[in-house]
Amino acid sequence: MSALRTKTNKKFMILSAIGIFMVVDSHTFTCFDIFGNFMPYNSFFMPMFVFISGYFNKVDSFTKMWPYFIKKVRSLLVPYMGISLAVFGIQQLINWIKLGDEMTPVPSGYFAYALDRIVTVGSFGAIAEAMWFVIALFVTLMVYAVMKKLLHRIWNSYVMLALFTAAHIFVVYLAKNTDPQSLTYLLVPLKCLFFLPFLEMGVIYREHVEKKHTSLSAGFKIGLMFALLVVNAVRTLYLPNAYDLAVDRINDLTGFYSPYYVTPLISSIVGTLFWLTFVDLIAKPVGESRFVNYMSCNTFWIMGFHILFFNILNCILLLISRHIAAIPGFDIESFKGSEWYFWDIGNNAKILYVLAGVLGPLLFKWIFDKISLPIRNKYNDFKKASVKNEKILSGIMYSLLAVIFTGLVITFVVNIFESASDRNEPEIVEDIEEEVDESFSDDEPGNVQDYAIPAYVFLDIVYEDGGSYADYYSSFEEVYEDGTYTITVNRSEDADAASAIDGLSYIGIKLVYEQNDDTENMDISNAEITNITVSCDGTPLVAIDNGETISIDEETRYIYFDCYDNESGVTSAENADESKIFQFDGKNEIVISFQISGISAQ
Repeated sequence: MSALRTKTNKKFMILSAIGIFMVVDSHTFTCFDIFGNFMPYNSFFMPMFVFISGYFNKVDSFTKMWPYFIKKVRSLLVPYMGISLAVFGIQQLINWIKLGDEMTPVPSGYFAYALDRIVTVGSFGAIAEAMWFVIALFVTLMVYAVMKKLLHRIWNSYVMLALFTAAHIFVVYLAKNTDPQSLTYLLVPLKCLFFLPFLEMGVIYREHVEKKHTSLSAGFKIGLMFALLVVNAVRTLYLPNAYDLAVDRINDLTGFYSPYYVTPLISSIVGTLFWLTFVDLIAKPVGESRFVNYMSCNTFWIMGFHILFFNILNCILLLISRHIAAIPGFDIESFKGSEWYFWDIGNNAKILYVLAGVLGPLLFKWIFDKISLPIRNKYNDFKKASVKNEKILSGIMYSLLAVIFTGLVITFVVNIFESASDRNEPEIVEDIEEEVDESFSDDEPGNVQDYAIPAYVFLDIVYEDGGSYADYYSSFEEVYEDGTYTITVNRSEDADAASAIDGLSYIGIKLVYEQNDDTENMDISNAEITNITVSCDGTPLVAIDNGETISIDEETRYIYFDCYDNESGVTSAENADESKIFQFDGKNEIVISFQISGISAQ
């Protein structure tokens, strides 16, 4: 990923730069949201990166697998490890700045936890969340290379595309119909199957389609782009919500909200073809831009560091608020509790985060190149000095890789056996449940608060704000056990609620529980949120949920729903009509009650 080279393929240079910009913009919860109402970023941009890799992938029967493996280790895994370590180190500094004396030391089991996340989700934590893609891409490339090497005599790209597509649809089916926790240690191979068709599409485009696509007239290309926008507009008519075109979380294979298993595939093809056609139109005027070239050459750095630079920007705002003058709308406590906090003063403030997420990593890379250039020159001189030196360096690298690989394998195997052991000890589980039931007897109703830290339930109101969507989070209720809960949002009591109520798109209910090693724990993985009732300014409404309660991650359960007037005639999801959704504009108070069931003690 040299920052100094000039890419000759201008079309794909621009496409990768646009793709990484979308990653950053998406993680600010869409500041710019380019064509987002028709093509949400999350509907295509990660498959588009795999498509780009497929375009440049030239594995064939002559490919030597060991050199190819080492090449991918150097270009993907070594930078992955380096960036992850740098991010972790800087994160500790950020934690010290924002928490001070409240900062807790890194727990003793953090290394095992990080390895576990790397072999499952693909990243060690939230501040480097986007790095999951590197692991998934590496495995996809290696599986593809091995398959093509072994099957080169009978390989047919179109036949393999059909097989890969079937595997892709199976993964979506499995993810939608299986408890996410049961797939934890299958995430990497499943993500590989999810991405394989897009890798093959990149190869097919290069070999069979590119010349025809490029030779189209400008007018025809504009017509094609318009047609693709119309295709997605029509598709939204058949989905419960327009955003169901997208996939929220490929990293842990959740967020497949569409009822159709082919939705992610079609969305990815439509989005990739749209932007591929767009860059074909602008390749000549934009292709000579040194900044776009530099950005395209360093997508890896932007991918790894942009969330970190969101937090660095927050640290600057924090220091200003503490030592110079309080910044309106900057919530210090919220920043302390999350790496995903954004200054809540309007959509324009998010522009600062987009700039920080793009320019910060590029500046960091430029400084890194300046500092490391003499070291790299000495390394190259030492390596070229003799065959012996080259063997020494190679031996060091191979040994390091062997140690890391062994650690990952051991972590994976240990967790698999621990999971199996848990499943094979029903008597112990039953004994624990009996003890818990006894401690929660009717004679001692207060014991539950002494037993565990609570889960928290709150409303997530998604609303339109200045042409893009934002989230409003209500006050929370503590949850210790199954029961009925009520949450009220009142614009007269919360100034931020006014914008949320007036621009309300849909409402979600989130149940969140963060386990604590020092306290007895509850399990919300099977919790269900049902029997939702809504009233607005005293008038009862019909609440139509958009599917069953889902797991966003191991600690969050979520359900979202639309509201209808009693006179609308809408009584279920089957006859729901988006045009009849209740309009909350100008309303004052929303009261929502619901039941939570399925909470258990661990």
